[in-house]
Amino acid sequence: MRKVKFKILENKDAEKLFELLNRNKGRLTRYFPITIKSNNNIKSTIEYLKDLNEKFKKNEFYVYGIYDQQILIGMIFIKNIDWRIPKCELGYFLDKTYEGKGIMSKVLKNIVNHCFESLKMKKIFLKIGSENIGSKRVAKKNGFVLEGILRREFRIETNEIIDVEYYGKLNFNTQ
Repeated sequence: MRKVKFKILENKDAEKLFELLNRNKGRLTRYFPITIKSNNNIKSTIEYLKDLNEKFKKNEFYVYGIYDQQILIGMIFIKNIDWRIPKCELGYFLDKTYEGKGIMSKVLKNIVNHCFESLKMKKIFLKIGSENIGSKRVAKKNGFVLEGILRREFRIETNEIIDVEYYGKLNFNTQ
């Protein structure tokens, strides 16, 4: 496996992001409907990144690009941050051609460490569609524990409301 890196997506990454989302549109629409709708052309992707970078400056939302060399192959989000706890939710995806190679497990491990060590999170959670076997496998490999099933929790692109599995991981190194 090649060495994969992640970094905060910047405005200059708009073209790469648009290409990644466009290549994976069919399969991402189900779980990332807002991201897909917000990036239907290059101009909207530029605006999308500007908005995300404003949220980054306010410590409200972090979005990282996952890179193989100079190729943007995925994204990982730190979102739904509650600084009172503090806790956050992670969301992630890879380009179809990079799945099943252990890349996301490795990136998730590094992001979890970043959340616990740098952002001082006490809890990280994931909300994963019950049928999303790959994401559940990545979560379990990284020590996330199924805490419950949230019934009729998420509306997918077909307008159906699906159940999601709620996985959590605690930081035992902080009070």
